Amino acid sequence: MNWYEIALGCVLIAVSLLIIVFTLAQEQKGQGLSAAIMGENTHMAAGRERGIDAKLAKWTKVFGGVFFVVVLVICVLSARL
Repeated sequence: MNWYEIALGCVLIAVSLLIIVFTLAQEQKGQGLSAAIMGENTHMAAGRERGIDAKLAKWTKVFGGVFFVVVLVICVLSARL
């Protein structure tokens, strides 16, 4: 194992944990499957996110992009070796 494989592996683990934490920290927007079937829309009008949920959603998307790029870099580097 090279140093960059170890470094990218650590980055991948950290980003994965951050995605999990930010996803779980967001407020639930519905009542689960029953709300999807019944069409209940009482929490947030038109699915808009407000306050801290908007920031958490933004950071979740950012770390999702970082996760995708790191995985691609690891795949390209491992294919060349």
